Amino acid sequence: MGNHSSSCFVITFSKSDPTAKLFDAHGNLLRRVKLPLKAAELMLEEDPGHVISPADELNRTGRFCAMRAEDELMARKSYLLVPLCKVNRKVSDSDMAIIKSTTSKKKSKNSSKVSPAMAAEEPRGEAEESVINAFEQSIATTGFGFGRTMGYSKGWKPALEPISEIY
Repeated sequence: MGNHSSSCFVITFSKSDPTAKLFDAHGNLLRRVKLPLKAAELMLEEDPGHVISPADELNRTGRFCAMRAEDELMARKSYLLVPLCKVNRKVSDSDMAIIKSTTSKKKSKNSSKVSPAMAAEEPRGEAEESVINAFEQSIATTGFGFGRTMGYSKGWKPALEPISEIY
């Protein structure tokens, strides 16, 4: 009588093989990965110097965290291929917005994704054109903050002052 819950089971029907999505650090879909697969196997297949980071963990903590090599990837989840130098670092707001928009399951019907390369060209002034060229050149060489630290990320240096003790 009391064992009714032990005889219940759930049947899930899958439309396709279980897969997980693999994105790069900029939010671009690299490929769908067939499961079961361990993180170590995927890291060996992809670029050296990169680790796998779950997107759920990224949304929860705001930091890139690496999966352990023996961890298995789960079906219908999103994972990021992150450079090793980015592990345990905070994710910038712009990168977080890009990653959230690409990994979110719910998409609105009217949403569109416009990349800078696909944007319509408008006539610009000469000064404006030189600023845009300088910006594009800096992005091409360093990426969106993934190659080096930006000027605003200084470490905290406390001012140590002696404490006078009066008896």
